[in-house]
Amino acid sequence: MDFSRPDNARKINRLKVLSALRHEELSKAEISRRLNINKVSIGEIIDIMTGEGLLEEVGKAAYSSGRPATLLAIKPNSGRVLSIEMKRKAVSVSVSDAVGRILRFERFPRTDTLLSDLERTITKMRGGDDVRIYGIAIVNEDIDISSIIDAPKVVISRIDAESASEIARMEDAENTLFVSWSDSIEAAFFHDGMIKLPHFAHIRAQRDGECSCGGHGCLEAAASGLSLIRKAGAKGYRDLVTSPQGLQAVRESMRPMAAALSMAVQALSADRVVITGELSALPDEMFAHLNTLLSSALPPGRNVTVSKALSGEKGAREGAAILALDEFFYHTVLLAKLSAIERLASDFQSGI
Repeated sequence: MDFSRPDNARKINRLKVLSALRHEELSKAEISRRLNINKVSIGEIIDIMTGEGLLEEVGKAAYSSGRPATLLAIKPNSGRVLSIEMKRKAVSVSVSDAVGRILRFERFPRTDTLLSDLERTITKMRGGDDVRIYGIAIVNEDIDISSIIDAPKVVISRIDAESASEIARMEDAENTLFVSWSDSIEAAFFHDGMIKLPHFAHIRAQRDGECSCGGHGCLEAAASGLSLIRKAGAKGYRDLVTSPQGLQAVRESMRPMAAALSMAVQALSADRVVITGELSALPDEMFAHLNTLLSSALPPGRNVTVSKALSGEKGAREGAAILALDEFFYHTVLLAKLSAIERLASDFQSGI
């Protein structure tokens, strides 16, 4: 994109305004000051976006002197994003507004009638053909839904979705190791952005145990949700995290999990660990046991706490909505690239 062209510059400034208003209500003057864009241009952009139904006036800001300024916010019902989470036995569909709030949610069994079930659910949940759908996030696996709905889509991993939901709730997520403990094990490290850790599940965490990757002693073979369900003879995750047999199987998997976490924490210099996914529903005493094992595996004086996800079982669908909005409404990646370019240009000018 040629940022020097006026039409492109206006598009970028529109996105900057949306980004500024994503988490708080601001006046035109405050937006102008924060974005370093003159008040006239900001006023024109906001008037157009208000007319398009993207922004709305939400009240007045009281200052110590002068007239109260009108506060602006993103209009939640200006459009929606859809999230589809694909699992082995079930599919979840949710619809969220432009600020990421989930409006409706439905889960149904995954059968041979998957596409017709999706069409029925999406038609019911989208809110009518006149409602703008900015985009769709599909979690876990790709699926062709072009015959059902004409909207852009992004396919994301479970760890991306669940960690996005957690990061939105955390005051500071820097140096956090996220581990999605579900059918399989996925991990990512947040350090100035998200870093995927595709080999975490295949860290050798015990002496034996054949893994689907062909290796032996992998964490995946010792502790994945599917492995534990088979070992315990559990009917599903609810049974796994509540029945005596299920909890015993999980308890036996804690030592290899602690060993893998210890290696990852030390290699990454992580400050904390957050467990997401179905097994984040384990009782608190199980997390206490895991913390004890991790403390024993780490060098003396190295204290890292493992905690369960704040978003619980809602994590994947909430995070998917956040990432869909990032991709199709706020265009977060584009703005980040632009910001990097502007910093480089400023540094170059300073060096002249």
